[in-house]
Amino acid sequence: MATTFVKNPLPPCPNTPNCIRTHHAFNFRIEHVFEALTQIFEKEAKFVELIDPKRIEIHAVYQLPIFGFKDDIDVIMEENPGVTTVFIRSSSRLGAYDFGVNKRRVKRILRKIVDKIKN
Repeated sequence: MATTFVKNPLPPCPNTPNCIRTHHAFNFRIEHVFEALTQIFEKEAKFVELIDPKRIEIHAVYQLPIFGFKDDIDVIMEENPGVTTVFIRSSSRLGAYDFGVNKRRVKRILRKIVDKIKN
């Protein structure tokens, strides 16, 4: 089975376990993925900004409820016929450890995109 290489346009994570950078391909049009992601961020994030509407680049800030620590989420979307690739990076602003918070958040966001589009 051939593996395809996808160049992630987001900056790499530092050599600390408080960051995750990954991508996921969806068999949905980019408009549907963008709408679902926007709804998720509007409900969950403390701050959301569309950085570049042509490239579909989004920045969001999540804030942990107990200690108030902030995490930055960056997303870039690309569409090829019928497939939308979401490049996502979630990183803590402070500390070297996040106890898996960023990884769980990214998995949850990607799962919610599918749930919102299917419903």
